Amino acid sequence: MFRAYGYGATMSAWMHDYVAYWAGHDGYVRHSKCQFRSPAFEGDVTYFEGEVAAKNAESAYGFPTITLKVKLFNQDAETLVNADVEVELPY
Repeated sequence: MFRAYGYGATMSAWMHDYVAYWAGHDGYVRHSKCQFRSPAFEGDVTYFEGEVAAKNAESAYGFPTITLKVKLFNQDAETLVNADVEVELPY
């Protein structure tokens, strides 16, 4: 690459931090599946967008979870990361 960039583990950490903060102290990120589409270059802005895609009353973990669809994109609307994240929320 011709300049500094963030990719892979760095962008995954950003996404997990975003979801964990949203879930709160009693929430728990159970599983995630990330697809990395483009790097975040030095000087770029990274925006986060997330929505609750499903409510799972009986998950494989034995308690309710929700599925979030999370997207990271830059100032040019290029998708950097698409992720599906299963989160356990407090009752």
